[in-house]
Amino acid sequence: MEQVLISVKRDGLALKYAPEEFQNDEEVVFTAIKENPLALKYASDELKGNIDVVLYAVRKNGLLLSRASEKLKNDEEVVFTAVKQNYLAIMDASEELRGNKELVLIAIKQNGNVLEYVSDELKADKEVVLAAVQQNGEALEFASKELKADKEVVLAAVQQNGEVLEFASPELFGDKQFLIECYRINEDTIEFNDFIEQFDELENGDFDDTFIEENVDFLHLLDNKEQLCQYLLDNEQYNIIYKNEGLSEYIKDNNNIIIFSMNDINIDKNYNNDKLRENFIQKNPNYNVRFID
Repeated sequence: MEQVLISVKRDGLALKYAPEEFQNDEEVVFTAIKENPLALKYASDELKGNIDVVLYAVRKNGLLLSRASEKLKNDEEVVFTAVKQNYLAIMDASEELRGNKELVLIAIKQNGNVLEYVSDELKADKEVVLAAVQQNGEALEFASKELKADKEVVLAAVQQNGEVLEFASPELFGDKQFLIECYRINEDTIEFNDFIEQFDELENGDFDDTFIEENVDFLHLLDNKEQLCQYLLDNEQYNIIYKNEGLSEYIKDNNNIIIFSMNDINIDKNYNNDKLRENFIQKNPNYNVRFID
């Protein structure tokens, strides 16, 4: 044992080559991780579940929480210690603790992007999300759908990083006054000026096919949907309408047109598509059916 202690005291990672009995010896393992905390990797499963051993290791390197037993990954003292040392340790915390608001806020204050790894409940917690986007605007990407549409949250994110406006709810792009407010607080959002100008051109009936295709998600926000839908129908651009649920509903309600994609169903490759189309038309006698592949 003395020779093993000498070896791991000189190089903690030498624990890797020690006999199993010494990898399960608390004195040997402690000596090893004091020299190099990464030696925890080579400790026995029993000692990876030893709170004193693991606490010592995560105080030095929070990421070593990944080497701890599942039980200790759910231990508040161990996990809080690890996350305080390195916010990324929250990735290895138990599901229960990734829903612990106090713990999550500790991590988020170090880097808001850890919002990606927290519980869905906390991704929808405005206090948590605000703290995240104020630290790192890119965290807006991981907020709940509802908070991506919250103007206070989006403005806080844009103030920190103007480029993250792309992660905001598409609905906000229909509020030009809100977009202008974004530009005022962070000039980095100026790249969206072109978007607004072209969006206005669509409103005025000046349709640009490339812009339409690249911004399908926003088309239902236009006030002149009737004119746009007629343009798309006249040019048989059914795919564009199909991709935007709002436009699809609009032409169904106002034009009695349904667009059906053959890719929506799984059928045998030898199935007669003409028969399938005929059956679909018969089932929707009150509508003019248009098909896309």
